[in-house]
Amino acid sequence: MVYVPILNIAIISFQDNTDIIGAKYIHSFLIAHYYNSHLILQPYSDTKSDSAIFQFIEDHNIQLVGISLMSSEFFRASHFAIELKCHFNSIPLVFGGIHATIAPDDCLSVGDFVVRGEGEYTFLALIRCLEENKDYHDIPGICFKKDDTLFANPLPTLEQNIDIFPFPQHLPQHMYVVHKNKLTLMNLKLFNSYSRYNGTFPNIITTRGCPYSCTYCCNSAYKSLYGSCYNLVRKRSVESVISECLEIIRQNKDCLSLNIQDDCFLTYSQEWIDDFSEEYRNKIKLPLIMRTTPRHIKKEKLAALKKAGLVIVMIGLQSGSDRVNKEIYKRNVTSRDFLTATNLVEKAGLCGYYDIILDNPYETEEDILKTLEIILQIRKPFQFQLFSLCLYQGTELYEKAKKDGISFIDPRLDDYGVLSSNSLNKLIRMVPTVPAPLVRYFIRHRVNGLVTVVINLFDFINKVILTPISFLKMMHHSYGSNFNITVKLIKAFSKTSIGKMLKIIEQK
Repeated sequence: MVYVPILNIAIISFQDNTDIIGAKYIHSFLIAHYYNSHLILQPYSDTKSDSAIFQFIEDHNIQLVGISLMSSEFFRASHFAIELKCHFNSIPLVFGGIHATIAPDDCLSVGDFVVRGEGEYTFLALIRCLEENKDYHDIPGICFKKDDTLFANPLPTLEQNIDIFPFPQHLPQHMYVVHKNKLTLMNLKLFNSYSRYNGTFPNIITTRGCPYSCTYCCNSAYKSLYGSCYNLVRKRSVESVISECLEIIRQNKDCLSLNIQDDCFLTYSQEWIDDFSEEYRNKIKLPLIMRTTPRHIKKEKLAALKKAGLVIVMIGLQSGSDRVNKEIYKRNVTSRDFLTATNLVEKAGLCGYYDIILDNPYETEEDILKTLEIILQIRKPFQFQLFSLCLYQGTELYEKAKKDGISFIDPRLDDYGVLSSNSLNKLIRMVPTVPAPLVRYFIRHRVNGLVTVVINLFDFINKVILTPISFLKMMHHSYGSNFNITVKLIKAFSKTSIGKMLKIIEQK
């Protein structure tokens, strides 16, 4: 007997771009199980446009709504959830995503169910129980309230063979976007319009899990839920990854690069990297971006991937203070490990992008000066990704800060892209573009009033002129000094950069 699903489902994301891989995975999984799943992107903070979604729910007889959620989207999504329940009180509302996983009580204040962790099997089991009017109370991985008491069921065993999950299509079928106050079926033009970098850097995930559980990261929350098995990275086959890459470029022929979003892509063996590199070079023929950790950087892996098209390597330093990395972040990586990795990246002829976390209340001025000491030793050219520390619910560092009485911004309101405006942050930001002797002079004399004025001036020049020029020079070189591609890069990155600046101005 063939199982015939009957529920019409809407999955909604309030992210402001199309990089919603988690929601796409769930959407593809439901379609593969013959459900009428509709994926809706609501990128606007203006709640007036929500009426278009409510009309869609009524017109398409939607019988279950799921919301995929990050912490920064909670208040926006909760407003929508309250209105949804006013219009359609009988429709079950299910929350998933990282914020639902780490803060189920938040979501159950406005919703009916929470799916925690990896949600494919859990969400499917809940849907089938609801459509068949069966008891759902023992489903692994769900949370619900009964008589104002929160019940959180243990999580299911993690799927080890992640090749079996359908691809989260770059441009999924049955995907919609709220555009000009109307809910419109997503086409390629709209998709690129609502994508970062005009959709030219599509994302792909080839692994699940992370070998680390840094205290500031959601992986520490996942480890507390799943146990140490979460640190055992689950990997896809070369055939599966290449098939998804082919599907992406079939849907969007304007791709400039594929962006591997794995926490640590180089957990794969040398044999897998060699096989992947050969297949990628022969069948995909696109530049490649990846993320990894200092201790996973190996000369042989970089060499193979460069032949395949690798152009950018992203690595986390987080802090140049070994004390902070070891005691506060619980990262088993030293600053020397990091510098060794950056040297290997530079010798391989690749561009380095390095992560640093700023605004950490546990860092002393001495710790920050150690960060400056380390990054001043990196060979140029390179760029930074700078983040302001957000203490997310459910993470080990969040619990420590609460216990220690540290004052911090509500993580549902905090923005990791907005840095504190202090001299040391500004000096860190200018290291990739300003000569090292001048930065060192600024460090030594930073308390001098006149030098502070000069630092502020250089910071402005750096943000507006030096960093964009340095970035474009790196990208131009990475993409074979191709003028046409460089023009496309300027268009793509300008749009996203302007959008970020407008967002920061709006918040201020």
